Amino acid sequence: MRAGTTATGPRPFPSSGLLHPAVLVAVVLLVLNDHVFKARWPSWWTGKLSDVAGLAMFPVLLQALWEQAFQRRARDFRPSFAVMVGAVVLTGLCFAATKLSPAAGDAWRWALGALQWPFFALRAWLSGVRIPPVRATAHTVDITDLLTLPALFIPLWLGWRRAREHVARIPAREESSLPP
Repeated sequence: MRAGTTATGPRPFPSSGLLHPAVLVAVVLLVLNDHVFKARWPSWWTGKLSDVAGLAMFPVLLQALWEQAFQRRARDFRPSFAVMVGAVVLTGLCFAATKLSPAAGDAWRWALGALQWPFFALRAWLSGVRIPPVRATAHTVDITDLLTLPALFIPLWLGWRRAREHVARIPAREESSLPP
């Protein structure tokens, strides 16, 4: 048997939830939608598609960051469903706030702009042009985006399955023939 596997399959490791096919599809869909589909076919649906893809992957990203920050030893690692529940709740609350409150939407626009800035700066530097300032991204406060909140059941289900599968892999303790 290879290292990192058990009799029932690969052993989970910190951030391994990001490698689930559903999460990878959500990331690809989010990138394609934001950079291709919205430009070619701008509509109500392309906006909702980004929201669904983002809601499906972002809690898993938060859980992965938590796991990386608080891992002790990879050998003793156990996925936590409670962490996933917290990530889903936090994602849902922040998403709802940005869709209902113009102030929260503006905070999101600037935060996302700040996260994107290093990539724009690197591209400008490599091209030999002036490095641009941090710019806010486009954001629409739209209450109908709340219709996409059920997409949070995807990471919740993935987190539950991941934690449950790990528990099923823990071998039962063998009874010792030695007296206590």
